[in-house]
Amino acid sequence: MTTHLSARLVWHDRGWDGRICDCPSKNSSCMVHRHIREAPRDDEREDCAAGELLNSLDGWQPPCSRDPIAFAPDGYTITHYDPIDGRNLPAVQEEIPPYSFCPSPYRWMREENFRQLCEDENLNIRGPEDIKKTKGWVYEPERQIALLNAFWGKLERESSLVFFYCNHGNPIDDQIGRLLVGVGRISDIHPQMYFGEVDVVRPEEQPVWSRCITHDFENQGFRLPYQEYLNGGHDPSGILCPVPEGAKSSFSFVSEHVTDDVAVGVLERLLQSLQAVKDEGKVAGDWENHLTWLNDVLGEVWTNRGPFPGIGSVLEFLGCTSGTAFHRQVLAPRFRAGENAWEYVHSVLNGETKCEEPRYENGLTQAAGRWSSYQPVRRELLEFLTRFELTPQQVKRVANTNLRAKAGIDATDEQIIANPYLLSEMDQGGADSEAITLEAIDRGMRPEGEAAHFIKADAICAQDDPRRVRATAASVLNLAAVQGDTLLPFNETLNRIEERFPERRTCTPDPDLVAGQAAFYQELLDYQVEDEHPTFAIKNLADVEAEVRSRLKRLVKRTNDPPRKGWDWKSLLQQEFGEGGTDLPAEVEERAQAEKALALATLYERRFSILTGRAGTGKTSVLKVFLKGLEELHGKRPLLLLAPTGKARVRLMDRTKREDGSVRDAYTIHQFLMRHDWLNPETFSLRFQGGNQRGTPTVIIDEASMIPMDLFGVLFRALDLNKVSRLILVGDPNQLPPIGPGRPFVDIIAWLEQSEDRQQCLAKLTERARHEDHNSLALQLADGYLREDPSPDDDALLSRAARQDVGGDLEVHFWNDNRQMEQILGARMKVLLGVDDTSDAYASLNKSLGVADTNRPEPTHAEHWQILSPVRNHEFGTIELNRKVQQKFRGGLLARKGYAKPFGEERIVWTDKVMQTFNRGMKGWPHNTGIDYVANGEIGLVTYTHQKYLDVKYSTQPDVSYRYFRSDVDANLELAYALTVHKSQGSDFDIVFFILPATAATLSRELLYTGLTRFRKKIVLLIERDTKVLETLRNPQASDTLLRNTNLFVKAVRPEGVESYLPSHLIHRTSSGILVRSKSEVIVADTLTRLGISYEYEQKLTSKDDPNDFRLPDFTVSFEGDTFYWEHLGMLSVPSYREQWDRKRQWYEDNRYLDRLITSEDGSDGSINAAEIEQTARKQILLEDE
Repeated sequence: MTTHLSARLVWHDRGWDGRICDCPSKNSSCMVHRHIREAPRDDEREDCAAGELLNSLDGWQPPCSRDPIAFAPDGYTITHYDPIDGRNLPAVQEEIPPYSFCPSPYRWMREENFRQLCEDENLNIRGPEDIKKTKGWVYEPERQIALLNAFWGKLERESSLVFFYCNHGNPIDDQIGRLLVGVGRISDIHPQMYFGEVDVVRPEEQPVWSRCITHDFENQGFRLPYQEYLNGGHDPSGILCPVPEGAKSSFSFVSEHVTDDVAVGVLERLLQSLQAVKDEGKVAGDWENHLTWLNDVLGEVWTNRGPFPGIGSVLEFLGCTSGTAFHRQVLAPRFRAGENAWEYVHSVLNGETKCEEPRYENGLTQAAGRWSSYQPVRRELLEFLTRFELTPQQVKRVANTNLRAKAGIDATDEQIIANPYLLSEMDQGGADSEAITLEAIDRGMRPEGEAAHFIKADAICAQDDPRRVRATAASVLNLAAVQGDTLLPFNETLNRIEERFPERRTCTPDPDLVAGQAAFYQELLDYQVEDEHPTFAIKNLADVEAEVRSRLKRLVKRTNDPPRKGWDWKSLLQQEFGEGGTDLPAEVEERAQAEKALALATLYERRFSILTGRAGTGKTSVLKVFLKGLEELHGKRPLLLLAPTGKARVRLMDRTKREDGSVRDAYTIHQFLMRHDWLNPETFSLRFQGGNQRGTPTVIIDEASMIPMDLFGVLFRALDLNKVSRLILVGDPNQLPPIGPGRPFVDIIAWLEQSEDRQQCLAKLTERARHEDHNSLALQLADGYLREDPSPDDDALLSRAARQDVGGDLEVHFWNDNRQMEQILGARMKVLLGVDDTSDAYASLNKSLGVADTNRPEPTHAEHWQILSPVRNHEFGTIELNRKVQQKFRGGLLARKGYAKPFGEERIVWTDKVMQTFNRGMKGWPHNTGIDYVANGEIGLVTYTHQKYLDVKYSTQPDVSYRYFRSDVDANLELAYALTVHKSQGSDFDIVFFILPATAATLSRELLYTGLTRFRKKIVLLIERDTKVLETLRNPQASDTLLRNTNLFVKAVRPEGVESYLPSHLIHRTSSGILVRSKSEVIVADTLTRLGISYEYEQKLTSKDDPNDFRLPDFTVSFEGDTFYWEHLGMLSVPSYREQWDRKRQWYEDNRYLDRLITSEDGSDGSINAAEIEQTARKQILLEDE
């Protein structure tokens, strides 16, 4: 057994070549690291030194100086600083040779881990001087030295490997928490360094925690060329190398040990990425030799891994607490010498041989006692588990039948022995360890090299063994579910299985054999083998889709009795809004009240209904009136209010208060499921069976567009619908899709819309409820990104945005680089918020957030304004924006001495605006005045700081204070001056500053719509370069929601060979493959194609007088040198629609295009006459006589 090393690097845009970054001030990825955030950073100085060698700098070092020479041919001098706050030990310098780095094993230096480390490593180190101390850093120097010696002592020169990685602080994909960047062979482990001089005050040497490690990069190592891809304008997605599933703990705490078994998986991932680099051929390099070396190293690591890496964990399960140490120190050398050491262990356990190592004798004797007490089948299972590198907790979870059942492993000992892959298919993990991964089982079932020699040939799994194929399919399908799909086509599933492992271990299932063995696959997967287009799905997902489908088909047929005679929903609306309603024009007000009254009747009279509408249409107001009416009709009968997130739950409670101010109880869906045993309390994973049902007359589920299919399905199982008279979903289908599989809310709405009978269940609001919303330019701009047809002149607003010819609640500004963006943002914040970045900066920002008087903060104002961005990383991402706002306006507090030092990774200080990052029950102060609960997404202000803790008051609970101790801050709070659009969903703010880059991995139609609808009074759009991003995201192809594979009512899956399929029941495709917005446009387009007429869809048409003024005709038609502009009109019978069309027609006339304009229209009932379309085309384009 060889121990290897992981080392986290801070992102460097030159590839850690020993020089300052090319663009230091733009490298926002490095700012996610606390030691860089806290260090004095001089962007101007670093920019001036861009590209210079670190060893040429005159007396200063950048904050990231311990990483940048990991792949550099030049060394330099580093300064080590005391890692423990408050000690202020004198710094010490060290000469760092080329190809070196200085990692620190932080996990080993924590008291929380001390006892377990001593047991796992068989260390004899005394405990802390304060016997009650169980948290914080190990403080005593001799204990630190002992732990550091143990950590670094396990590495072997010229044998151990080092794996370099970045965390989410990378510009490639911030959704990847750990990204592998390279590997090398450790060639030197440098001596222990110590801080300062030993004196009377400090008689003991104080060790530097980091150790200089050198690797043989020139001969034995490589780096993946991410930087070269980015600098060359190439897409790096094909070479991305995330740390394998299940290896997270080995790539944490900056530096950690990596076992041979984990190293095998990591090397296999690196092989796949390196092969992709070679195959793509975009960057020159000695890739072939690197591949050869990597394959050789993989064989070496397989040999070192040995055939039975789980022996130590099995022994620990049997009661030998030093089992892991016994394996490493006693058994591993025997395996390397060619001996089957398991036979020795087996004989000791069976009492046939006495333990030969006195220090382990007692432990093995105890293990032998438990071993002999088990039935033969359990002993056979434990022996089998030694083939897999499992943690002691994982072994316990498998071997203990009670824990096994709790973890979701529905299999007997015999079944696991017959098919160990069941563990990776079923295990849900536990509170103390991750789920067992496919890789861990696969390496035990298919060992390579010397490790395979100790396993009988018939016990080694074949490459395409159906057990392996099915387990890999389950892994592939689970990953697809995380990415949004509830099923995959058969061939796509097989292709993904083949890509799952590197070439030397590839799994290549035979399609015919899989079909012939369908019954085996159907035991755990949903395999629709008889369908014309077969599909695979996770069985639980397929089952809940089918169950929800079946139950809704029954529910939509059922109705409730209408209200008592004389009941008038319109009168109730007038009571809520007043006799005159709102300030809307009379005819608009009349339409608005009529549709709201109809919506209220629908919610009351249908057994199942959906209340939906675009932003600003008054869904919450209608819901509040409905609840009021329900109580007047039925009294205060039981009611269940649910929301998918904690923030949505709090908002639901707040916005449905009764007139007397009393609050209706609401719950998150997870709270409801936990109370009724549908959630695993240890892992918070869903339980698909076994919970208790609850029914109540009325169930209302808010923000339903955020609910993924698995959660939606389990909720349906938890509800006793036999006792439910009204099941109501509320939401906006245009917002971001759920995090997780499916899009149930959108699919249900689409299904209801397809039938006149089912449409009766839709309470759809279209009219904006307030005068300011009805006339809102910003909401009109957002309307261009709805799933339904836009208004005829919505493109006029895009044109106005391009010319910055907007006003009211919409501002548009353009920026060409990040510095300009920051200048514009600062200027608009100064005008709109009154903040001043001069000497009055601190007080002015406080005032904008409700802290005009620091003794009486007003947390409700914390949501007065908000900066939004689509991403966390990049210079325009939320991490960097938060840092710069804080630095500009809180710089004095950050640098202030003698007060509570900043808290956590984000350096939170007094009066900072913060967000809670997960749902948590907490005691508020004063007691019994709040709800003793803080939701994920709640925004508040830090109202008090102490050296040990800080207090926060939230906008939704302004009179209640919640306390966070210093150790709890990082797990709960983050700065909230800037939020990602995803985190802002479910919130709104008076003023929003929305940063919109030209490109970002997260950009989608739904993200733009969600961002555009987060404001209450004004939104300031800061767009990179021009409006191209606004134009691009109008396209249905830019939809995240529509790109998902689902099977709720219609099997919507990608056809073979089509990467981005859009389902026909949600979007419309012409015969030539062009995506359009309506069925009518499909008829127009297909008519043109059939007649041999060329067209472009929504191609920009600029004004003849102003190149910045444009429209987007439905079709730009070309025929024999002539060009026409075809507009199809959908709802001319609606006055507002006709008004909008008249304005657009006037633009055509004003710009002298009217003679080239062709129009067609739907009938008053929404029908379209295809013959008339063809006749128009023949007459006006082909110039045929009638």
